[in-house]
Amino acid sequence: PNVWGGHFFSEVEMALKKTLMAATVAAAMLGIGSQAQACFTVIVGKDASATGEILVGHNEDNDRRILMSQYWVPAAKHKKGEMIRFEDSTARIPQVAETLGFWWTQTLSPDGYSFSDGFFNEAGVLITSNNCGDTVEKDEKTRQGGVGYGIRRITAERAHTAREAVDIAIELVKKYGYTHEGRTYTFADRNEAWQVALLRGSRYLARKVKDNEVVFLANSFSLTQVDFNDKENVIASPDLIEHAMKIGTYKPVKDGDFSDFVFRDAYQPDRRRAADWNAERVKTFMEIMTGETIEDHNAIPQSIIPKNKVTVQDLQKVLRGQSKNVDRKAGGWHLYDMRDIGNLDTHDSSIFKLTQNPLLTASWRTNARPYETVYVPAFPMAKPPAAQSFMDPATGTKAQFHATPEQMSFSIDRNVYTFVLAQQFLDWMPDLREDVLDDIEDYEEKVAKRLPAIEARAKALAAIDEARALEFMHNFNVLSYNEVLGMASKVLMKANQQDIVIMKDTLSLSDDKGTVDVVLLSKKGFDATKIDLAATEFGSAWSDGNDEVNKERARPTNVVFKDVDGDGLNDAVLTFPVKGAVATTFADVYTELFLYTRVDGKPVAAFDTVLIKK
Repeated sequence: PNVWGGHFFSEVEMALKKTLMAATVAAAMLGIGSQAQACFTVIVGKDASATGEILVGHNEDNDRRILMSQYWVPAAKHKKGEMIRFEDSTARIPQVAETLGFWWTQTLSPDGYSFSDGFFNEAGVLITSNNCGDTVEKDEKTRQGGVGYGIRRITAERAHTAREAVDIAIELVKKYGYTHEGRTYTFADRNEAWQVALLRGSRYLARKVKDNEVVFLANSFSLTQVDFNDKENVIASPDLIEHAMKIGTYKPVKDGDFSDFVFRDAYQPDRRRAADWNAERVKTFMEIMTGETIEDHNAIPQSIIPKNKVTVQDLQKVLRGQSKNVDRKAGGWHLYDMRDIGNLDTHDSSIFKLTQNPLLTASWRTNARPYETVYVPAFPMAKPPAAQSFMDPATGTKAQFHATPEQMSFSIDRNVYTFVLAQQFLDWMPDLREDVLDDIEDYEEKVAKRLPAIEARAKALAAIDEARALEFMHNFNVLSYNEVLGMASKVLMKANQQDIVIMKDTLSLSDDKGTVDVVLLSKKGFDATKIDLAATEFGSAWSDGNDEVNKERARPTNVVFKDVDGDGLNDAVLTFPVKGAVATTFADVYTELFLYTRVDGKPVAAFDTVLIKK
């Protein structure tokens, strides 16, 4: 039954459908962890920042079903000889005696994600990364299974500075080898920020971000030429240049002179930078930040020196960036591929202002796509609201690569779905979306005005009693989150006005030829018989594996108009192929499926829930 429809639990719906059995918890949903498909990161040096502090903004982009949660993992002591392993086939690594506490942003996927979670620890070290795959290093060996997810989690647990995080990451890949083809990590603290490019195997290049520059990257390596003699600001594998020469990806113009070595050219095919979802996003960044349009993707620099000091609001604008070259009328969707910086697969967007006292570090985070969701301020060291997660940290850690169907199943009691559902409606409803964008702008302007007083109060309390300051800041975190949760709830109430009923209790992933009937109910003021079949599709509202609007969704093969619920109004009984209806869903997960259509020329969206079987 529709667990949260326009009329909540209507008697008609309950009569039309049997109660679904609970999702099977024990199904096998294991895996070594898919790669984060795309992300966008901006690092602002403290001299380029309007606040005089390092700013880091990051969009976390991933395909298909993703649930984002926030946890505080407390500091811990560990027994001598304790070993850690996060992914089943990776190396077992000795644990240290004591680990730091940290704020953890979890990217929970049915398949497990190795390279998507974000961290900010109690020493003030921030950790995030960007997929820079498709490199020349596909066949390099790892040892004992290598290290993947452990890079981010271990640095979060152990690093007291950004530089220490760099050293830890490098030592891990030198000892065990890195499992991913290529990524760029960002390690930042109150004093400095580093970019660390890791390649499959044990090669690496790390560069300290200059205080006066703004660094940015999508999903290809952005590091170009660096000064290998600058040992304070550059750390590189000893054979980085030699290896590139050996495999034929770099040849110096002048023998013995390696000053023309360009890392991204030597270790990544041009096709990665040229891909429209990379080139277009960095071009959009340049247009927003400099007003300059650069058509040649190879002419994009690895950093810029901004004319004006960069604010948090500037980064919000960047992370919401929309490409001028996307046809917003195509198919009726506003966001439908990866060419926007803030795109349909941006599940989480965050900005950190790294203060001298980590206790007072402020962050701004959206709980879904930044383009359609509010940036809510918080103090990471004061811990997230309990409502921002639906598991405790220990259970969440266990679920990272072994999520159960129940944990991935739909439940409106899990607040993450309020934000997710709201955006899944909004992207199909342009008029409502424009109203929501106005509300977001108004809210963020009010928050920007009141936040300095909140920060000043927290600082004053911290000078007297740190515990009291933490309590005050945590209360602020909770109340701020409650505000934006209420905003998302109002959006959902406005958007979710129509009811559909899926006329089966379960749908099967292996049903290649079967069909399913879906009833769109008429009511006073809404005539379902005026449906536009050409604009109708049914299935998962999550993106597909190509990071696009789910093009595999089912299209109707038949429609019958009849009074299904006995209210005297003809309803639309639509028949869809099961195969398209279950595309991008997962076995044993209780799943929300959407009908997207137009009725009497107006966009309409509605959803119902069903159990997906193998």
